[in-house]
Parts: sequence; C-alpha cells; structure tokens
Amino acid sequence: MKKLILFFSVWLFSYSLSAQRFDSSNIDKIDAVKEYRKELLKSKLNLNDKEFNAFLPIYNEHQLALRTAKRSFRRKWYTKDIDNLNASEAKEYFKDALDLQQKENDLLNEYGPKIAAAIGWSKAVRIKKVEREIKPLLLAKANELNIKKKRKKGRKK
Repeated sequence: MKKLILFFSVWLFSYSLSAQRFDSSNIDKIDAVKEYRKELLKSKLNLNDKEFNAFLPIYNEHQLALRTAKRSFRRKWYTKDIDNLNASEAKEYFKDALDLQQKENDLLNEYGPKIAAAIGWSKAVRIKKVEREIKPLLLAKANELNIKKKRKKGRKK
C-alpha cells in the first residue's frame, strides 16, 4: 500500500511539473527584438564592430542597474494613488523619487566614463537621444512580431 501511495504521489508531482512547462513561443521573437535593438544601436551611434563589442556589455550592465532601481521604486509605489496620499506618505514618495533620480545620476557618473572609453565622448553623449529614437522602433517591432507581455497575477493592467 505504501508503494502504491508513493507511486501516485510521485506521478502526480511529475504530472504537475509537466503541466507547467514554459511556453517558449515568445523566446525567438524576443531574441529577434534584441538583435534588432543591437543593430539599431550600432547604426544610430555609427559604431564599428570593435567599438560595439566593447560598448554593449557596459551599456547592458548600466541598463540593468537602472531598470532594477526603477522597478524597486515602482514596486513600492505601484499600488498607491499619488493623488490620495496623506502628508507623511507624500513626503516619503518625494524622498523616494529624489533617491531614484540620485541613483540615476550616480549610475550615469559611474558608467558614463566607461562607455566613453569604449566609444568616445562624442558618441557617448548621443546615447539618450538614440534611446528616444529607437524606443518607438522597438515597440513597433514587438507589435509586428505579436509579442505578448506576460503580467503577474494581481497586478493592474
């Protein structure tokens, strides 16, 4: 009897694991958008292969650190309606917003010279402009490929 119960327990557990397989249909599409992003960055900044290979890891590291800082701010304040904050919450929100801006500046001070060492200052100062130019192109490419953003349960749409 114990063997039978153990068998069914293992079987149910393995069945539940196989039912939660990751849908990889978006992976190829996301990779295509990432490649498109690389091509856009390379062409808009007029980078040769050597410059681009030195630039991309630094740029990606900077973007990851920036994204982490922004997500932590949003995670804290996402459920709050800033129009209905009391005085202490508003003061805390203001402090957190200033801290986020300071973090963005610190990251720029940290990664700016590294990026400039890889591609030169004249190209490094154009990065923000290029980011603004390519963002709509990347969104259009994602829409064209019909990439669906997966949302976590319990989050606003």
